[in-house]
Amino acid sequence: MLDRAILVGLDLNILGVNQEKSLDELEQLALALNIKTVDKVIQTSKKVYPKYYIGSGKVLEIKKAIEVLEATMVIFDDPLSPAQIKNLEEVLDVQIIDRSFLILSIFAKRAQSKEAVLEVDLAQKLYLLPRLVGMGKILSRQGGGSYNAKGPGETKLELDRRKLISDISKIKHELEKIKQEKMTSRKLRLKNKIPIVALVGYTNAGKSSLMNSLSRYLNNDSEEVLEKDMLFATLDTKTKKLQMANKPPFLLIDTVGFVSKLPPELINSFESTLSDILNADLILHVVDGLNPDPFHIETTKQVIQKLGADHIERMMVLTKGEFRIAPPHLFEDYLWVSNKTGQGIDELVDNIYGVLYEDFMLYHLKLPFNKAGLIDYLKTNYEVLSLEYQEDGILVRVSLPEHEKNKFTQYLLG
Repeated sequence: MLDRAILVGLDLNILGVNQEKSLDELEQLALALNIKTVDKVIQTSKKVYPKYYIGSGKVLEIKKAIEVLEATMVIFDDPLSPAQIKNLEEVLDVQIIDRSFLILSIFAKRAQSKEAVLEVDLAQKLYLLPRLVGMGKILSRQGGGSYNAKGPGETKLELDRRKLISDISKIKHELEKIKQEKMTSRKLRLKNKIPIVALVGYTNAGKSSLMNSLSRYLNNDSEEVLEKDMLFATLDTKTKKLQMANKPPFLLIDTVGFVSKLPPELINSFESTLSDILNADLILHVVDGLNPDPFHIETTKQVIQKLGADHIERMMVLTKGEFRIAPPHLFEDYLWVSNKTGQGIDELVDNIYGVLYEDFMLYHLKLPFNKAGLIDYLKTNYEVLSLEYQEDGILVRVSLPEHEKNKFTQYLLG
């Protein structure tokens, strides 16, 4: 039996915030956990009401709607305090949850790797800790509903505050070990000077599809990452080493999708996963070309800023280019691509290399015959424009980045 929910939003007349759109997105989040929306309620106000978050009159309206529509829960679009949850449950006599809880529950359902499971578990416990008093009805279900089958409150032990604090400490310790292992791997990448390109964007924008398209184009790679038309299909960072013929390689990473009002507990808990973005040399901001929603675009930018990655060069990529009729009115440059037809992928690759290797210069080298092995290295990693075998050595015209020039200083001509 599906849970039936009434969605509630408070419109504070904040510039740039569309409460109707926000509730539409909340409906999709609920649907991801098999929760059916039976009504949406928006209260326009100049303030947040301390006792119920919304006004007491609106609470009574919702109580009547619960009876008529046979709703089993009420979902608020913004975070509720423990006291507000408790007060609302006492009046409405149904489960009260908020957007943060909903997103955490979806993440719990999607998590697969050890790191993702730990990160979600930590986020849930950090969310739950200050709310133990006010979440009685949620915790009492013991996983009785599909939306929180793996969500906060799964075991009775979580009611013990001291146990919760102890668990949080243990999880942080485990995540720190994983973080150190990843740092070792990152140091090796930095030592080898392999640049990183990060795919970021709103959830379900087409990041994983774009990763597969780039992989097919550059590597002729048949091994593809998961593509699903679902929210938060990717929680674990996926990494692929890609390389164009006669060009140096780069690492492409596919990161967790963003959503508006992302719980701060998640951003903090996913520090290790999201830190991959901070190590990027280029960020590809992927946008759904069929729905280039300015709200989604701005949300993604805000999360990038919160992560401290807004100094990294960015390129906007619009997917679903096969459907484009007219370009959307965006206040920045962008590229169209089609993951279905491959249209625009070649231009995107050229732009990626243009950014990553803008410091490349043409060099003339003269290698002695006993160093002919270096030619294989140059051909594998860079663009060799010409080779000429002479009596006293091999003339090589090659495009190299500044940091590689030092390896060949003794062979430079002119």
